[in-house]
Amino acid sequence: MIACGAAATAQDLIIRIYGDTIRAKIDKEESRFIYYRTTETRRGETEIIARTEVREVFYDFDSSYGKRIGKKKIQKKYETFQLLVHAGYSFILREDDLYGDDFQTVYKEVREGAFIDARVNFFLSEEIGVGLLYSHSGYRTNTDIPISVTLPSTTVLTGELSHDRQLSYYAGNLAIRLLSSPNFNVQIDVGVGLLEFIDRATFINDYSLRSTALGGHISASFQLVLGEGFYLPAFVSIKGFNLSSFDLDPSPNMDSELVLGLEGIYGRLNTGISASRFQAGLGLGFAF
Repeated sequence: MIACGAAATAQDLIIRIYGDTIRAKIDKEESRFIYYRTTETRRGETEIIARTEVREVFYDFDSSYGKRIGKKKIQKKYETFQLLVHAGYSFILREDDLYGDDFQTVYKEVREGAFIDARVNFFLSEEIGVGLLYSHSGYRTNTDIPISVTLPSTTVLTGELSHDRQLSYYAGNLAIRLLSSPNFNVQIDVGVGLLEFIDRATFINDYSLRSTALGGHISASFQLVLGEGFYLPAFVSIKGFNLSSFDLDPSPNMDSELVLGLEGIYGRLNTGISASRFQAGLGLGFAF
């Protein structure tokens, strides 16, 4: 009875982000939760509400106006920090044509792969945030494909070609919340950054091909709110540009003429290797 009486005379007021209010006796505040009791609380037990659901808290609400203002604690109306991790399907938008039609099968295989994105944003307002993005994509041939290459000396070399391409992307990010509600959010992210390309390939012998270039990204995500700061984002994105300058690192036992032939091929590559890709996936987000 004593606990219920205390709740009955409670004069604190909690205003939720949805617009409704809770008249209660606040027992304790923590960084993530507020603990309170109301007249409806059974046997005087404490109830809990997450701070992300709270817009404002007024202490001693029914006292004088001046005392109310002095005791008011304003909670932020939007999530300031945001962490997002996505993974899914990645597709290179343009097919490579490095050596001619004989290599079409190879480059069709390396157009599809997987990706993972991780980004953190700090929101300056309810709509605008800035942050950082790291993205990694992988593309590889499923089988070793027999091919023949004619070198400048007219020597014909026959072997199996395979590729394992990795793209890493480090970028600044601008986040724009187009729509925010208690159940879902819609967000656009854009930015620019550095692309790093590594191709670990084999043709008769192993070699690696490396390149860097400036790139860009734009993405859209639909974020289903799960509660307690967590949400489930569905995500689509376009990233990258072309890579046109390459460093070839052959294995020590590679034939010197083959090295010269590969260097000539990549040196004459006018259209570059496509790093533009479409990506779609799901992830997990947390904001506070």
